[in-house]
Amino acid sequence: MVDTSNGQYRVLVADDDDSVRLLVRKVLSRFGYQILEAASGLEALHAISSDLPDIVLLDLTLPDMDGTEVLEKLRTTTQVPVIVISGRDEERDRILGLDLGADDYLTKPFSIAELEARVRAVMRRTGSSMETDSVSQIGNLIVDREKRVAEIEGAAIQLSRREFDLLALLATKPGRVFSREEILNSAWGSKDEWQDPATVTEHVRRIRLKLSQIPGCTCSIEAERGIGYKIIEV
Repeated sequence: MVDTSNGQYRVLVADDDDSVRLLVRKVLSRFGYQILEAASGLEALHAISSDLPDIVLLDLTLPDMDGTEVLEKLRTTTQVPVIVISGRDEERDRILGLDLGADDYLTKPFSIAELEARVRAVMRRTGSSMETDSVSQIGNLIVDREKRVAEIEGAAIQLSRREFDLLALLATKPGRVFSREEILNSAWGSKDEWQDPATVTEHVRRIRLKLSQIPGCTCSIEAERGIGYKIIEV
């Protein structure tokens, strides 16, 4: 990624609406962001691989492919932060976008202030894991938040983006119980008012299964009934 010490983040706006791209360019340029543009899904995927943006604003309605397909494809190769910007405001669309790996979901029409605030918040949230104390160890599990790697005695655990974010959050404070609401807020950037906390339960189940498949694992994710989850050494 480019040097962002002077605030020059590169923002890719993937939207087939010229007026939306123009608005985003005018708004974010004033705050020092460099703006890249794509009017189709293929253009967006090409720009992500060649121009290496720091964050992507992705419309769900693109002329050549659905934005969810773009999101699914890019998540196979990169963890670049993504904010979905869409006219679809139904809960199922928001949940699908977030489950596929979006970091936030902004419904059109949006205000200038909200757009800039959401971009700032996502950049701050996704960048925070690279500050200090990026490596945690619980038993023989090592979680490196900067490298986004979790391993046990050299064996990497294959985790989805959300699974890793959830595990990394628990690993920051072994033994501490994190509520489902805290996990949604920290790992999903979401709230339980519009995302089912059962999503957390399902992701914990998947992580537990993957940990159990590694011989000699000496850590465990435990549930506190009615509260949430913690990770401990066993």
